[in-house]
Amino acid sequence: MNLHGIPNDMIQAMSSVCCIVLGPIVQALYSFLARRRIPFGPMARITVAFLMASGGMAYAAGVQKLIYSSGPCFEAPLACPASNDGHIPNDVNVWMQMPIYGALSVAEIFGLATASEVSYEKAPRGMRSVVQAMVQLSACLGALIGIAMSPAARDPYLVAVYASLAGLTALCSAGFWFVFRAYDKGGDGSSARV
Repeated sequence: MNLHGIPNDMIQAMSSVCCIVLGPIVQALYSFLARRRIPFGPMARITVAFLMASGGMAYAAGVQKLIYSSGPCFEAPLACPASNDGHIPNDVNVWMQMPIYGALSVAEIFGLATASEVSYEKAPRGMRSVVQAMVQLSACLGALIGIAMSPAARDPYLVAVYASLAGLTALCSAGFWFVFRAYDKGGDGSSARV
């Protein structure tokens, strides 16, 4: 992608910037919904997190398709003779990636923060550290799945990888909501919180 003089590391750092900027906006959304007595319980928030991550990956698949549709190297970015030994990227602006980082940051805010909150709230007092460790273990398992998928994450297969991740995450969203939706309605014996 065309960097237009922007360092590659800066684009990856945008994920943290998005979390910092979008965190207060999400908190304001929670307050807005609570004032209007619109239920948005923890299971709904985690489901939205799955959907946001799915949307981010779907958008990533679209951006990757755009990269593969652009010259000079099309499906082999920086690897064809027209790239001048890897110095001329495909003609797509690097800022096209920003919505991906925004969607994944919102998903992280909705999902991981809520998972930590719920696990801490529901755990017995003497088991809170163990339960928090299990929440972190789920993040570790996600990273391991990413490592396992990494051999497939190369040109020209990236569109399929991102599209597969989008589809699987959408399926997980539906499955999660189906299994845990009762918890937002007080199905575990407690009253639902906004």
